[in-house]
Amino acid sequence: MITNHGVHQWEIMPGLPDTGGQNVFVNQFSAALANQGYKITIVNRGGFSHPATGELRAGLIYKNDHQRILFLDDGLANFVRKEDMDERLPQLFRALQEHFSTEGMHVDLIISHYWDGAELGALFNSSLPTPVKHIWVPHSLGAVKKRNVNPSQWITLRIDERIERERKILLEVDEVTATSAIIRQSLKQDYSYQSSSLFLPPCVDSKRNRPHTIEVDHSIWSFLSRQSGISPEEVRKSQIITEISRTDTTKRKDVLIKAFARVNKRYPDTLLAVTIDKTNELLAKELMALIRSLDIEKRIAVLGSVWDELPDIYAVTDIYCTPSVMEGFGMTPQEAAATKVPVVSSPLVPFVTEYLLGDEVEEVPYGDGDHRLKVGYGAIVVPADDIDGFTLAIEMFLSREALRQQMGENAYQKTIPYFTWENRVRVFLEDSRCRLGS
Repeated sequence: MITNHGVHQWEIMPGLPDTGGQNVFVNQFSAALANQGYKITIVNRGGFSHPATGELRAGLIYKNDHQRILFLDDGLANFVRKEDMDERLPQLFRALQEHFSTEGMHVDLIISHYWDGAELGALFNSSLPTPVKHIWVPHSLGAVKKRNVNPSQWITLRIDERIERERKILLEVDEVTATSAIIRQSLKQDYSYQSSSLFLPPCVDSKRNRPHTIEVDHSIWSFLSRQSGISPEEVRKSQIITEISRTDTTKRKDVLIKAFARVNKRYPDTLLAVTIDKTNELLAKELMALIRSLDIEKRIAVLGSVWDELPDIYAVTDIYCTPSVMEGFGMTPQEAAATKVPVVSSPLVPFVTEYLLGDEVEEVPYGDGDHRLKVGYGAIVVPADDIDGFTLAIEMFLSREALRQQMGENAYQKTIPYFTWENRVRVFLEDSRCRLGS
């Protein structure tokens, strides 16, 4: 497994730079393969200090006999953002080649993630005496991102360069695995790539993310109390809206905060639990200033890294809301759905639009009548960046408990057992054997 950028570890810390859903995917995918008897080395760029703990990321870290992380040292002791990883690939390749040459370990299959992982995988594979099969899991594509971000950001994000790299990668790998219908469609339409039939969406660990009862003396109430301005008793009485993601402009946390401020005026016993981390200090300051200006500090639980607490946060959540305009799939709404929580989302979250929305959708006009909510099977979809729409969708769930309960149950049925790792990895292995002839 090659997940080259970001800060990889066994317990992912959401909010670290370039670190999030892909890292969780790689760990859970690896664990599912290990359960099938495979041995996995996860490759990640190291050689620099962990941004939170200060520990040097170097060498090998074993989870068990079947899973380990190998940190590659490219001689630069600084973090490098994923958009600039191309310049580090020659040094990373030499470090990877040296490790496996010294260790004498045979490689049977390369599974790479994102474009930078694929380029490193292709370099390494070409150096082997007998190249092995190489499967690329892009997670997102430059062409998709280009459509979803402001043109003013294209140069900074090096999007056109990325698209050209991805076109080259498609000629070098043996197979591509799509993680959503959007990725599969883009491969065909934007890259003229016709042969992708492998499909492995992000899945949930149903032992970790599941419906479960939270007792009155559970520590999660005190935790949310400390992160907000109300007592544990008030937290328990509140209807909780949750959003979990890294602090990035594409997540549109400002839209959610503004919508919640309106909701809270009509429904005072509500609490917003939202992650705002310090890795993007400027945006974090802007969001905190927005919260203060709206005078809702006591009704917002501002969260940092909540890996350990997250399953219990979902369990006490009434509504999960994601206004994000840039998602490869949508892992946190999927985790919420696995906990019987209904979802409010923008139309740019593939898991919601492709699965939770369902086939029978009611369109509800609002405002001047030109805007419409899409009320589906397990989710309500709101036009992107529409504060009025997000306000209305959240209030629909708050005012109609039966609707909220039913759509939470529906979201669960759409997610479990189809999106469990055991189920999807079994299908992936069968399909990849057919595609790769092994």
